[in-house]
Amino acid sequence: MPRKTHRDLIEGWHPYTLEECARYTAKGFWHKLTTCDLLDRNALVLPHKVAYADETKTVTWLEMQQRVNRMAHHFLRLGIQYADFVVLDLMNTVEAFYMVFGLNRIGAIPVMCLPRHRRAEVSHEARHHRVTGMVMPVGERFDYTGMVDEFRGEIPQAKVFLTVGGKAPEGWTAVEDLLGQEIEKEYPADYLEQFKPHPDDIMIEHLSGGTTGIPKGIPRTYNDQICQWNYQGRALAHTDDSVPMVALPVLHNAAMVLLFGPAMFRGGTTVLCKTPTPENMFELIQRYRVTHLLLIPIQMTYWVDVKDRMKEYDLSSLKVVMGAAEKVRPELVEFFLDRGFQFANCFGMAEGPLITTRWDNPREVQMHTIGRPIITDPDAQFRLVDDVGKEVEPGQIGEMISRGCLTFKGYFRADEENKKAFDEQGFMHSGDLMSLRPDGRYVVEGRKKDMIKRAGENVYPAVVEDKIVEFEKVAFCAVVGMPDQKLGEKLCAFVQPVKGQTVTFEELIEHLKNMGVAVYELPERFEVVDGWPLTAVNKTNKSLLRAYITAKAVREGAISKEIGDAYLKRDKMSVDDVWEGKIKIDFTGTPG
Repeated sequence: MPRKTHRDLIEGWHPYTLEECARYTAKGFWHKLTTCDLLDRNALVLPHKVAYADETKTVTWLEMQQRVNRMAHHFLRLGIQYADFVVLDLMNTVEAFYMVFGLNRIGAIPVMCLPRHRRAEVSHEARHHRVTGMVMPVGERFDYTGMVDEFRGEIPQAKVFLTVGGKAPEGWTAVEDLLGQEIEKEYPADYLEQFKPHPDDIMIEHLSGGTTGIPKGIPRTYNDQICQWNYQGRALAHTDDSVPMVALPVLHNAAMVLLFGPAMFRGGTTVLCKTPTPENMFELIQRYRVTHLLLIPIQMTYWVDVKDRMKEYDLSSLKVVMGAAEKVRPELVEFFLDRGFQFANCFGMAEGPLITTRWDNPREVQMHTIGRPIITDPDAQFRLVDDVGKEVEPGQIGEMISRGCLTFKGYFRADEENKKAFDEQGFMHSGDLMSLRPDGRYVVEGRKKDMIKRAGENVYPAVVEDKIVEFEKVAFCAVVGMPDQKLGEKLCAFVQPVKGQTVTFEELIEHLKNMGVAVYELPERFEVVDGWPLTAVNKTNKSLLRAYITAKAVREGAISKEIGDAYLKRDKMSVDDVWEGKIKIDFTGTPG
């Protein structure tokens, strides 16, 4: 009798149908491989090649296989079983891969929390997934294990509590101690084979950004993830000689899909940067001969700030710089192109859709578009639609929707959210606004929920932001709506000046007028900030910006509290939430 798979054992998951699995495989999109297969192949073919490196150590493919197998044995002995969920919240060190692939080896599922997640998010995911284990870092500025200890009583099924990074506190076990025990010698060489996952099983569960609510679980299978690694790797010129560097949280979807996934698929080497200052990145690029690097826009501005120091390092190995997470300003793309690097503008989301420029596209394409989908096929569909679901014409703005071999089938145990996210035809509605050029390349226009309706006119914040950041004194900005009794909404521009500069409202408006910005697109309010409230995935949290400026307008008497509360209802907040400190709005973060 065949062994039961995740499809049979996990309730609340929406797997691909068997017919879809067969079709995607027959077309060659899916390879029927798991991370275990890739790891074993690389250990056999490239045993002594460096697989992963962090700021203090390296590990070869053979060593990686041995340590992953050792952790798999430990997980089993500790009580973690096939189809169990385990929360990981780890830093950028090679131990993160021992955890992810060790769980994969026995068919258990890592739930990928991020360093910015705190008790509200982590405790929810632990309860929601009925986890049997938690793996947390120690030795960091924040006490992650102490946070978990506060809600241990809420997860009675959890029996495994592990730490990475140093001495474990009472009630926890250090992964480093387990790695020092040769437990595998107590078992037959093929013992782990009986636990090997099926390619249709859940490989990992990412979490949605969670701008206001609790992040939703995004189950991704081995088949669909490895499909992304293959096709995204082709677009970004990954080879077996590639050395991508991860300078954002290693458990983030972008790190997996753009960097270490394509490298693992082709047998490359992945470098982990824990301290992503420009100088530290320069040093690691020089030390490990890094070839591919992903930066988000604010990190790019830091490179611009220290551009004169770049010549102190040998960065000649760096072939491709990628931009993602936020829309990349053309002048930032140009900065890297002018210094001899290739560039790739990437759009993606943990739910699956991937659109990218190729590394060798013309300069104009890199500066002004996000390129084309990595797969163009009826089984990897992308459409732009209006508010009633009708496909828009090229050049018009619409919401991007997708379905097929790259797009997941539903959030985990979230029926109400799935009803909102998926239409009757099975298309997932991304909430991202785009336009399609005549050459078939996409342009990001913003988020649907961030669109501002001022006196009947639709204003796309990204369009205004692009103009604002062309002002030489502005380092970063965000435009949000704020309620107005007469106009419905008005624009508020939050601006972070370039270090050492000051920006006034008058000169900003003059700049925008000189740029030809329409009157209805001009901000009517201006806030100078030194940092930003962030989402759990380090993006600018525009919901909190809206809440902040709305509550401030109410306090100033510009609008009534009733109008403010009605406006914030879409973000599931209220004016009192801001006034009473029920939501934290911290202007100290750096998007990344």
